[in-house]
Amino acid sequence: MPGGGSRLRPRAAREAGIVTLELALGMVSFALLLLLSITAIATGVDHVQCSEASRVGARLAARSEPLNAIVSGALAVAPDGSRVSVQADGTTVTVTVRAPARAPFAELGWDVAAVGRSVAPMEDR
Repeated sequence: MPGGGSRLRPRAAREAGIVTLELALGMVSFALLLLLSITAIATGVDHVQCSEASRVGARLAARSEPLNAIVSGALAVAPDGSRVSVQADGTTVTVTVRAPARAPFAELGWDVAAVGRSVAPMEDR
């Protein structure tokens, strides 16, 4: 029986490297999943901020405030680097706030930037 034990030892030594490789791949996969999850949550927070910023801008625009006041009011609430656009058609005004895409998604070419759009009726003065 001593010969039977010697056959198991080289096999166990070969499999020890496989376990290390599986652990390393599992850790990298977990880190990547965690990074994408945190980025997705941050994009969701950006979306909420863009929605609120567009509401602020639409309220200001509905009161016929100047364009620079509308944009600065919306940018005060919006995420850093956001763009604000204002469109009026006579009876309503539309304010759109778009945040820049988050790094991992933008580098992969996925357009998952947060956008908020609000429409408000123009108030009579």
